Amino acid sequence: MASVEQEYPSNNSAMVEAKGLFKSYGQVKALDDVDITVASGQVVAIVGASGSGKSTLLRCINYLDPPDKGDVWVSGHLMGMVETVSGTRKATEREIRRHRADIGMVFQHFNLFPHFTVLQNLIEAPMAVRKIARAEAVEMAKALLASVGLADKLDAFPSELSGGQQQRVAIARALAMKPRVMLFDEPTSALDPELVDEVLRVMRKLASESMTMLVVTHEMGFAEDVADRLVFFDKGKIIEEGKPAEVLRNPAQPRTKAFMQRLLRRGQ
Repeated sequence: MASVEQEYPSNNSAMVEAKGLFKSYGQVKALDDVDITVASGQVVAIVGASGSGKSTLLRCINYLDPPDKGDVWVSGHLMGMVETVSGTRKATEREIRRHRADIGMVFQHFNLFPHFTVLQNLIEAPMAVRKIARAEAVEMAKALLASVGLADKLDAFPSELSGGQQQRVAIARALAMKPRVMLFDEPTSALDPELVDEVLRVMRKLASESMTMLVVTHEMGFAEDVADRLVFFDKGKIIEEGKPAEVLRNPAQPRTKAFMQRLLRRGQ
């Protein structure tokens, strides 16, 4: 029986809304009753110590790792569930992939297909999932590569690119799916320092074009300059959030303050 996608977010203006998220791995509680709402066009920076739940939140939002409990809406769709004439049921993997098509995700380690050229990396998913004709997919890929400064790398393989170039290809590949929201999981952490700026430049451009973004990052300058809101995670919980400059320079919570002081000492 045909299903109808459920479209009942509690906040109709939200591009992303997560409510009451819990996620555990064995005895480790990665998310502990997390709520977060991101409006369309908003950039949210997510910071905190390693293992605090930041990456888990992104993986739960796009259902690469479904939450144990709680709901996630993306672009008005309740992730992981569909509503049929006979009631609500869990989505099939195919239905989850369709919902996930609205979400672009960029990982720490690029995750490009090593045996594909840059062009092939960009066109495969749009053709398979969005059913875009090859000629259209190729033209879109060329435009996206030009937008990230890699128009001349169309026929290169990932092994022939620098880390910064690979990450820019990964961003272009995510954008090829025409997502409504982009998730970045520490996209510069695996890069040499001199390559970080070229990736951040592309992300700044996306923000200026009103792309909705959730960015897990330790790049505090980027967070302060670009993000509309900064969220601080500790032990699976959001313990502080607000304007980036305020949270970074005048945190209200002792754990946030201690974390920022550690970052400052490392930067000296």
